[in-house]
Amino acid sequence: MNILAFFTGISIAILVILHFKKTRLESSKFAYSLLLLTFPFYYFAFAVYGNDYTVIPLEFLGGLVFFIIAVLSLKFNDFYKFNFLAFGYILHGIYDINHNMFFINAGTPVWWPEFCGIIDIILGLYLLTLAFRLRVRIV
Repeated sequence: MNILAFFTGISIAILVILHFKKTRLESSKFAYSLLLLTFPFYYFAFAVYGNDYTVIPLEFLGGLVFFIIAVLSLKFNDFYKFNFLAFGYILHGIYDINHNMFFINAGTPVWWPEFCGIIDIILGLYLLTLAFRLRVRIV
């Protein structure tokens, strides 16, 4: 396990949350959805960087789940949107951590699973807290 990547990921996740709060992106209908939508593109870029074009269709299939979650989340009110996105982020974190069990993308940095996985999981847990706060206000 790459401890430096892990703690850097924690720091980045906190900075993303603080930035979204400060700039009021958090209250935007699109911010967290669009962020989730970008995640599969990193793996496409890694495949191109690693000159491993055979893995792009597999990355597309893996990324399709996150595209669908991101787009469908826009159809829900905030409570369900945040829950649905939290599921997507946590699922993507699990995907990052276990990515090499599915297939090898030669361009993916060795530190990426810990780095991106912890960011995704922290953002997903934070979105669950947002959904819970909304639920408490509704009730």
